[in-house]
Formats: sequence, structure tokens, C-alpha cells
Amino acid sequence: MVRINLLPIRETLRKRELKQFLLLAVAIIVSALGLMAVSYVFFSYRVSSLQQEQQAQQKKLDQLKEKNKEIEVLKNEITRLQKQVDTIERLTKIRDTPAPFMRALSYCIPDEVWLSAISKTGRSFTLDGTGIDNTVVVNFVERLQKIRQGFSDKQPWIDPKKKDERGYFANVKLVQIVAAGGAAGLGTMSFKIVGNIH
Repeated sequence: MVRINLLPIRETLRKRELKQFLLLAVAIIVSALGLMAVSYVFFSYRVSSLQQEQQAQQKKLDQLKEKNKEIEVLKNEITRLQKQVDTIERLTKIRDTPAPFMRALSYCIPDEVWLSAISKTGRSFTLDGTGIDNTVVVNFVERLQKIRQGFSDKQPWIDPKKKDERGYFANVKLVQIVAAGGAAGLGTMSFKIVGNIH
């Protein structure tokens, strides 16, 4: 019987298989390392991009916070101005009531003048009355023209040196004056005065 020694072939096959295994293992390791490197680069880029986006969003948030502060300041200013507007409206309503109007008339009317009718519509008024003579009636008209807006006991009249002062009344005109006659031979003058409240 012939014997064949197959040991060298087996050894060669084993070496070949070992080389193939080593090549395959190296290829897998290299592929894994390459995949890891690509993943690292990709995720590093992604993290960097997200950090930049976060910084941009933080800047926007800071800007919005500043705008919110400005809005709060504007809201406070609007509230303050609205209070002033409400105060002005309230004062205007008070000014349009008869009390200030009658008080202004009482300052202006001389002792020698008597009013028989007072008519007020909105901001316009008409005064009908009698005076002892022309001079007293003209004096009454001049006083109506000179009483200042916001008059007081200490300062009822417009100061001619102050250019910004306004009168309480505007467009005051003597539209009619006629002799009315009177008792005991005293001649009186009937008059009609028209004007507006500022």
C-alpha cells in the first residue's frame, strides 16, 4: 500500500486560510476605523454647526429681551400719557360746566351792569343786559376779553408781558347797544354780547 504525505499541503492551506483571515480582519478593522473617522468628522461638524446655531439663537434671545425691555418702557410711557389724557379730558369736562363760566362772569361784571339773560350753547354764549351808560358796557366787554384762562383770585387778568397766556373767553363782541331809558330820567343802555369759551 502506497502512503502519501499530505502534511505539506495541509500546512500550505492553513497558511493561506490564515492569510485570508488576517487580510479580512485587517480590512474589517480598517473599514471600522474609517467608518469611525468619518462618523467622528460628521458628528464634530454637526456639533459645531449646532453650537453656532445655539449662539445665533442666544443672540436673538438677547435682542428679544432688549426689545421686551423697550416695550415695557413704552407701555409705561403709554400708561403715563393715557393718565395725562384722562386728566385733560376730565379738566375739559369740568371747564365746560357752568360753574367756571359763571365764576368768570362774576369777576368781569361791573357793579353798574345787570344781566337779564345768559344763553350758553356748547362753547358759545350770549349775554343780554343793561348798563348805566356806554362806558360801563364797553368796560364790561374789555374785562371779558382780558380775563385769563385758569384765572385765580391772585391773577384774574391776562398779563400783557406774557405772550403765551390765553384768555378764558374768545371772540367777545358787543353786537348791539341801544338806549333803553330808565326811571327818574336816568338813561340806561341795553346790550347784547356774544363770544366763545376757549
